[in-house]
Amino acid sequence: MTNSGRKKRKQTDKSRYRHQSTGDYCTCAAYVAEIMCMRNAQNKNVGSLPFKFWTTKEWNWTFKRQMIAANKFLATYPESALLRAVNSPEMKNTFSLNSKRVEPIIIKYSKIIEKELKKQKLALADKKLAVVTARPTGRKKAYGKKSNLNKLRGLKLDGEEEKEVE
Repeated sequence: MTNSGRKKRKQTDKSRYRHQSTGDYCTCAAYVAEIMCMRNAQNKNVGSLPFKFWTTKEWNWTFKRQMIAANKFLATYPESALLRAVNSPEMKNTFSLNSKRVEPIIIKYSKIIEKELKKQKLALADKKLAVVTARPTGRKKAYGKKSNLNKLRGLKLDGEEEKEVE
C-alpha cells in the first residue's frame, strides 16, 4: 500500500500501460481512452483532468464511450496499430475514437506494422541462413614444423590440402 492508503494495480500481461493521471497500470483500452479524454479536455479548454477523472460525473460517460470504442478496435486490430494511430499526426485533432476518420488511420498503421514484421522475419531468416552457410576461413600459417594435428586440420574431405592464410 502507498502513503495514500490505496492499492496500486500490478503490471500484468493485460495491464502493461500506465494511467497518466494516477500512475497505476491499466489496459491498452483504458490508456487510449485516457489520451482521448485528455485531448478532449484540452480542446474544451478545461485544463488538466483531476485524479481518477473517470469517477467524476462530468467525465464518467465520456471515458466509458472511449473505452468501448477502443475495445472494439482492439478486437480487430493489434494494440501497436491503435497506439501508433492515436499518437500519429493524422489524429492530432481527433477528440473521439467514435469519429469516422479513426478506423482508416488504424487500418493504415496496422498495414505498416505488418510490413515491418515481415521485414524483421525476413532479416532474421537471412541472418540464420548466413550463420549456417558461412564457412570458416583457413588458419594462419604457424611457425616451425607442421604437427600431425595441423596436418589433419588442413585436409579436406576429398583428400586435398586447404590453403593457409598468411
